Amino acid sequence: MQYVIAVLVVLPVVALVAGSLLGRVTLQSCCAPADPRTDLRMRAAFDEDVAFRR
Repeated sequence: MQYVIAVLVVLPVVALVAGSLLGRVTLQSCCAPADPRTDLRMRAAFDEDVAFRR
């Protein structure tokens, strides 16, 4: 039973690594902090005019 679980855990990792090496999959991080200068969703949080927030 432990081998079945190990295969279910390892197989997706191997598939992602193989796909990345072959150029079929692009691995990206989703945890990068947003830069307010380039991320327009954050622009209101960094506006100088804060009168509208009251």
